[in-house]
Amino acid sequence: MNIKNILKQISTHSLAKNSAIVIAGSMGANVGSYLYHLIMGRLLGPVAYGELSSLLSIFYIFSVPLNVGAVVLVKFISSMKARDDLGQVRTLFLKVTKACVIGGIVGLPLMYAFAPFISGFLRIQSNFLFLLVYIAFVFSLLTVIASSALQGYQKFLWVSIFGAGAILLKLVISIPAVGWGVYGVLLATVITGVIMYALYLIPLKFIFSVKAKKLTLTTREAFTYALPSLCIILGMTSLYSTDMILVRHFFPAYEAGLYASLSVLGKVIFYASSAISIVIFPVLSERTAKGEKGTKLIFIGLGTVTAVSTGITLFYFVFPEFIIRMFFGSSYIQGAPLLGLFGIFLVLYSIGNMFATIFMALGKLTIWYVPILCATLQIVGINVFHSSVISVIWVNIISSLVLIMSLLGYYMKRIYEKV
Repeated sequence: MNIKNILKQISTHSLAKNSAIVIAGSMGANVGSYLYHLIMGRLLGPVAYGELSSLLSIFYIFSVPLNVGAVVLVKFISSMKARDDLGQVRTLFLKVTKACVIGGIVGLPLMYAFAPFISGFLRIQSNFLFLLVYIAFVFSLLTVIASSALQGYQKFLWVSIFGAGAILLKLVISIPAVGWGVYGVLLATVITGVIMYALYLIPLKFIFSVKAKKLTLTTREAFTYALPSLCIILGMTSLYSTDMILVRHFFPAYEAGLYASLSVLGKVIFYASSAISIVIFPVLSERTAKGEKGTKLIFIGLGTVTAVSTGITLFYFVFPEFIIRMFFGSSYIQGAPLLGLFGIFLVLYSIGNMFATIFMALGKLTIWYVPILCATLQIVGINVFHSSVISVIWVNIISSLVLIMSLLGYYMKRIYEKV
C-alpha cells in the first residue's frame, strides 16, 4: 500500500483523523512550551528563572481541578450532544462559567491573605507575583470550560489550533516583557489568558443560538465520576511539579535555577510521549465500552512510551554538556552531570502516567490512592533527604518506581482474576 492510499484512509476515518489532529496540536503546544522555558531560562538567568519555575509549579498544581473539570465536562457534554440537547449544554456552560467567575472573585482576597506565607516558603520577595499566578489560573479555568465544550462537540481542530496558538502567543508577549523580570513574564501570561478566552468563544457561538433548558444532570452523578479522577490527576501532577517547589524552598536560588533547567530538559521526555496517551485514552475507552479487549493496544502504548523516553534519556547520558550549553547556555553547565539521572526519573514517570491513563480508560478508578501515596512519598522523601540536588532526584526516581510497580501489580491482578 502506497503512502497516498494510507493518507486517504486516515483522512476518511474519523477516529484516525481526529487523533492525528490532536497529536499535531499537542506536539505543537509541547514544543512551544519547551521553547518557552528554554528562552525564558536564557533571558532571565538561573536565579530569576528558578523563581519563575517555582511559581509556575504552583500554577500546575492549581491546574489539577482544571484537568478534572475538563474530563467531567467533556463526558457530560458529549452525552448531551448524543441526545441532541444543545439547550442543556448552554445551561451547563453558563452555570459552570458563572460559578467560576464568582469563585475567582471571592478567592482573590483569600489568595492575598495567604500570599505572604507562600512567598516566604518559596523565598520570593513580592506577594504580587503570587497574585498574578492566581489571576492567570482564573482565566485558565474559564478557558478550560470553553475548550471542554469544543471537545464535547468533537471540534478537535479548533482545540488543537488554540492549544498550540496559546503557547506561541505567550512566548511572543513574554519576550519583550522579560525586561521587567518575572513580573513582566507573569503579566504576559495573564494577558495571554484574557486574549485566548475571548478567542475560544468565537467557535462556541452555536451554543447561544438556542434557548437554555433545565439540567437533568445531578450533582451526585458529577461527583461520583470526578472525585476519584481528581485524586489520580492530583497525585500525578504533584509528582510532576512538587519537587521544583521544594527545591526552591530548600536550596539557594542558583541551585534551584540549575534544577529548573534539568526539569525542563527532562520533561521533554514526557512531552514526547504524552501524545501517545492522548490517542490511547479515547480508543481504549471506546473498546472498553463495547466489551472488546484492549490488551494489544495497552502493550503497544506502554512499549512506545518506554522506547521513546528511554531513547531520549540515553542521548542525555551521552551528550549532557552539549545539550545544556546549546539550550540554556554555559551558566547552567554545572547541572550537566545530573541530566541523565533526571531523565531516568522522567522515563519512570512517563510509564507510570501511561498506566494511570490506561486505568482511567478502563474505568478502574479504584487505583486513585496509588498516585496520592506516591506523591506523598515524594514530598516526605524530599523533606527528609535534601542534602544535595542528586538526593532529590533519587527520591523522585524511587517514588516513580513505586508508582509503576504498584500499578503494574494491580494490572496483573486484574488479568489473573479474569483467567
